[in-house]
Amino acid sequence: MDALPLTRHDWHGDWNYTLRPEPYDQINSAPDPFDQPSPDLAWLHHPALTGLPAQQWDALITTLVTLHDQQREASLDKRRGHRPRLTAPGTGRRPILTLADRLLATVLHHRLALPQVAIAALFSVRPETINKRIRDVRQLLDQAGHTIQPGPHRLTSLEDLYKLTAAAGINTPSEIKTAC
Repeated sequence: MDALPLTRHDWHGDWNYTLRPEPYDQINSAPDPFDQPSPDLAWLHHPALTGLPAQQWDALITTLVTLHDQQREASLDKRRGHRPRLTAPGTGRRPILTLADRLLATVLHHRLALPQVAIAALFSVRPETINKRIRDVRQLLDQAGHTIQPGPHRLTSLEDLYKLTAAAGINTPSEIKTAC
């Protein structure tokens, strides 16, 4: 809500407000956050968990964003019957999980063997969503020629993940959001 252009009314401003339109150029001038983890989950891309230093993580994300965009455009082109696009690229509904979130979920699952149900609770989505996104990212990783190496730890629950992060000195959010 803080990011929306709201003018709160004097009387019960939480309930009564006006949503102002933003010019189109201001909306599209903001950087696309699709290559960044969700702000409350950024702690998960620590090298102790991913096995990737920050530079390798950034390079991998850049490669995957390019491959993802190509894959998405090819899929949309096929669905349109190879007719020209009517809307600009990047328009439409924003995904619940960014590409960085999807990569994090895949790394947690393949590197640390964290169950998909636990990952779904961590990302506040359904297990089916995590399953599909992990499959999608695995395809992109195969295209990029990158394999996720198994890590030294095998985790069975979110509690194990929090213990590992505490042992590695990773600051986790003090309040974990639940899926409900």
